Amino acid sequence: MGRLKLFGRGETFSPPGLDEVQRRVLETMRHDGIALVPFQELFGDEQLWERLRADIAGFARHTEDNLAELRAKQKKKSYLIRRFLKSGTPFGLDDRWLRFGLSSRMLDIVNSYRGELTWMIDVDNWYTIPDPNADNRVASQRWHRDPWDNHIVKVFTYFSDVDQDAGPFEYLRGSPAGGRNAHLWPWEGDEVFEAHGLYPPQDEFESKAPAEDVLTATGPAGTMVFADTSGFHRGGWTRSTPRILSYCSFVSTQFRLPPRFEVDWSDGDGLSREAEFALAWSR
Repeated sequence: MGRLKLFGRGETFSPPGLDEVQRRVLETMRHDGIALVPFQELFGDEQLWERLRADIAGFARHTEDNLAELRAKQKKKSYLIRRFLKSGTPFGLDDRWLRFGLSSRMLDIVNSYRGELTWMIDVDNWYTIPDPNADNRVASQRWHRDPWDNHIVKVFTYFSDVDQDAGPFEYLRGSPAGGRNAHLWPWEGDEVFEAHGLYPPQDEFESKAPAEDVLTATGPAGTMVFADTSGFHRGGWTRSTPRILSYCSFVSTQFRLPPRFEVDWSDGDGLSREAEFALAWSR
């Protein structure tokens, strides 16, 4: 791969040297649009895991203790509590979750998949509320593509065990542009989705999507999911146990919606060039 010039930014991308684990994640993403890898296999850092786990556990306890109040404040996705969305507090550059998303272990895979330096426009912790009485999937629990940028990459890290009843992320492999299932309601950007809707008819989708390509991303705490969400996906239909995870979203500089958080540049240092670029939108 050569050096690629970024859209409108005058920056160049030189593919980083990836180790065996990172290369495996990258190649699986290129083939399927999604890859799963254990946190310890990718990061190999038990202390980092324990710091993140302890911090998100505090968020989960607070959510459970105040669930009725928090849920009442939800205007969208009443089944999902987001920790940082619209919190009003900027991320300091030394924040553990910001640093996790900007780590070279994660960011080098994302940039290599995109073939360019990317922006990180969302960082959050999620608590998905179980509802054993829900009869139908709603919102992003249904099959859909994300329309705002082609080949958006989202990384989910499970901090709870996620089985079939905990709302696992599901994905139609090979459905991003260029993939073997890309012809099913193909990604064409905002204009097409405004005309036809973000979500295809669900019954029709179920009948046309090859069953062998539908991946249900169950796994123990520590499972990481790298997914191109311009491909078809759904998740969060939690039946019996809560789903607790961290989440990061990466896009190109052509992204057309505002980022979901703010950055305080006065606190912290030591970011790599790639990490600084990932936050360049906030300058």
